[in-house]
Amino acid sequence: LAVVVPVAFTWARRTLKDGSTSADGEVTVPGGRLTSGALRDLPSPPWRVVYEIADDKLGGIEHVLIGPAGIFAVQTSMEPMPSPPDGEPNAHEIARAAIARGGLDDALTGCGLSSDRLVRIHWTESPNISVDLMPGVTAVDGRDLEEWTQSLDTSVLTPAQVDLGWQTVLTSIGRPDPLA
Repeated sequence: LAVVVPVAFTWARRTLKDGSTSADGEVTVPGGRLTSGALRDLPSPPWRVVYEIADDKLGGIEHVLIGPAGIFAVQTSMEPMPSPPDGEPNAHEIARAAIARGGLDDALTGCGLSSDRLVRIHWTESPNISVDLMPGVTAVDGRDLEEWTQSLDTSVLTPAQVDLGWQTVLTSIGRPDPLA
């Protein structure tokens, strides 16, 4: 019993931390880890990423992508990629997205920057690389994340602003200053 309990506890903790088990016994990778892996493939510089942010730090934003095209609050979705919208979004949907980015914008006030949009990374088959859902919200196919970043306007932030934004976000969530 003294050996079985610690072994079972360790196995359960690793399974919950690293992924869950599907019905056929395969371990599946959590969506946030898929997004983290795709973000790690982006060239650094010019892109800087704050990875795997705790839920209580920025209000549910999982990662922050900072680069010459702006500052993006990133969430992961395992839902199918949405279709382009038919009509105008209502004010409540736009406000919900702004609220989701609110913690990040609060953190960035110290350096005079703000986030450009909420990016939802989808990990399901999609015919589109990205879909602009409404002002301030873009859905991106995770398999085409690098291609999406290459399609963005890269004249929004200077390299110094990229580093400043990265430093500000990291220190605001309690991580060490990367430029110190």
